[in-house]
Amino acid sequence: MKHLKQILSGDPDNKSAFSFFKILKALSKKKAEADAYYKSRNYEKAVDAYSEALLLTGCVGQYKAKVLFNRACCNANLRKHEEVIKDTTLAIRIDDEYIKAILRRASSYLVMGEESDCQNAINDYQTVMDLAEKRGDEDKMREMKSKLREAQIALKRSTQKDFYKILGVKRDATEAEIKKSYRKAALKWHPDRHANSSEEEKEKADKLFRDINHAYEVLSDPPKKAKYDSGVDIEDLDNPHARPGGMGGMHGHGGMGGIDPNVLFEMFMRQQGGGF
Repeated sequence: MKHLKQILSGDPDNKSAFSFFKILKALSKKKAEADAYYKSRNYEKAVDAYSEALLLTGCVGQYKAKVLFNRACCNANLRKHEEVIKDTTLAIRIDDEYIKAILRRASSYLVMGEESDCQNAINDYQTVMDLAEKRGDEDKMREMKSKLREAQIALKRSTQKDFYKILGVKRDATEAEIKKSYRKAALKWHPDRHANSSEEEKEKADKLFRDINHAYEVLSDPPKKAKYDSGVDIEDLDNPHARPGGMGGMHGHGGMGGIDPNVLFEMFMRQQGGGF
């Protein structure tokens, strides 16, 4: 921009350069506006401003990739991970070695948590690992080894019992969201609600109710949740010496520590000030 101003000052009649200067000035102004919204954590307005910047003439190439990445970061803070994946994918198409965009996309894939998402995250981390190896960046290689382990744990969990799926929340769910989803699911599948159902439907409700309570017992307990997220087997969550392992078969309710699902449900309802 500064260099272009110098050219114009020496040749004020250069219409082509002047037109280009106006384009860059408008684009720079809109990006600065979006950046300011982002820094003030007004992510929704930042998304709007970055979107407007993307529509401006001159927003091409590496500059466009950067704006797409910035919008993706805003949407990540808004927890709109589908949008994050769309924008980072577009940025990576422009620059297939855009490491920040690849890592941002991988993180959102893991939050989505489906088997295909976890595999996509593994592919992204492997891509960054290969780039780091090519550049001789040992620190980044060590970081990617850790990320790959996390993604492989998530992949294995995605094919088995997943407490987040049972409660219908994403992996970045807040404590309040977990509580709200638990209450809704537990009320829906409480055995008392299915007293007049067929034996088959009663068994289904009972199993779901137990799974829902088991999921809540773990995800509402920060130490257990941290262990679960790190890949510790469900049946080993009460073991203080447990380490992330082979995930086991994820069967049974050994991790519930003998808590009756109905007791856990009643305790929760009392805490929320509601009855059944």
